Amino acid sequence: MIAPPTNGYRILIYGRDSTLLETRRLLLASGGFRVNTVSNLMQFRKSVEQERPGYELFILCHTVSDEDRRIIEDIASRTDAGLYQLERMESPPRFVERTSEMLCLS
Repeated sequence: MIAPPTNGYRILIYGRDSTLLETRRLLLASGGFRVNTVSNLMQFRKSVEQERPGYELFILCHTVSDEDRRIIEDIASRTDAGLYQLERMESPPRFVERTSEMLCLS
């Protein structure tokens, strides 16, 4: 199997539903993004600390708690990463389109 080409953009997705996380990871990976997923705040922090260079975009699923969201907003502001909060019923095409917009690719 040949890996898709990468556009170099690094994205971290945080959510609680493992099926949705994997689906979203695959959608973005097929578009050339380097995508990691995490399902709790401790994993999120560890991934941010270890990724060099850092992430360009954090994506938060609608399942992320308000408390975790506030913490991640603070982290995003200190790392210059963009922050994209997914809506509950966001379609896959809109998800990919919005991600590209956040990274100024469209």
